[in-house]
Amino acid sequence: MQTYEIIEDAIRTILTERDDEVPQLKPETQISASGLDSLDVAVLVVRLEDRLGTDPFKNGALARFPRTLGELAELYTQHSGLA
Repeated sequence: MQTYEIIEDAIRTILTERDDEVPQLKPETQISASGLDSLDVAVLVVRLEDRLGTDPFKNGALARFPRTLGELAELYTQHSGLA
């Protein structure tokens, strides 16, 4: 499974657990339009660390937080070595 697919799956799981509607997700989807609130994003980062073995936010060196799901996937790909 590729990084983007893992992220999309994790988002779907979080929203389903809350019984929220899952919007159509694409790489260009803004994280703010994904249905996740700030607490959900924190849960997502923890789950992605478990699945991908990395947390690119841990050292606080990012210039800016990714805006889209595609940017988030690229960030994790760079830090995990996955495609």
